[in-house]
Amino acid sequence: MHIAGIIENSNTREIIDTIKYLLKNRKASFTEYGYFRNREAWNNYCMAVNQTGTEILVIKIKISNIEEALNVITLDTLIINDYNDWLIVSGIIRKNKKSFNNLTVILNGDIIKTSNFTDEELCRVLCYGFGKDSNITTSSTGEPLLSGRFLCYIRTALVTAGGNRIEPQEYVINMDSTAADPYNILAAASFAVLHDVNLNGTEDSN
Repeated sequence: MHIAGIIENSNTREIIDTIKYLLKNRKASFTEYGYFRNREAWNNYCMAVNQTGTEILVIKIKISNIEEALNVITLDTLIINDYNDWLIVSGIIRKNKKSFNNLTVILNGDIIKTSNFTDEELCRVLCYGFGKDSNITTSSTGEPLLSGRFLCYIRTALVTAGGNRIEPQEYVINMDSTAADPYNILAAASFAVLHDVNLNGTEDSN
């Protein structure tokens, strides 16, 4: 089971709703960190979720709880779209004795400047946004948006959570059931691509 966290802010609901839409063909569960504030509760929860066949578990985490959560939970992915939140998380990662080499942090590259998606000394980073340094962007924000479709473009090759290599390519996302904010769409799309979801399949109606 792949375990992901998303730091709560005003964009969280839209991002999670879009992730749910993009992962509609995968067994995913969603919860909040406040439900299990110690290792015993967390282990019991994981055991129960595993029995349901869950492939991906997404946990909402308040920034005030992130240090505790990083110590209690071994996260595979963490979504951050606020600059101040990234400062806090990166500080925790730098000073923590725990290894985060297997953690992939998904960042808004237009407001958080860092290195590209690659093996890092501390963690791995996947950036989304409209700048030239973002790994996942959009090739167009004009007519496709008006027609209810969003063009998502993987600019650089990347290795997914399943160990598969994805080459640069374009995906077309049906926006009928996704977020309205392009950044929130890109955050969710980055998460989906990282988990081997073929975004072109989202054009099909439910």
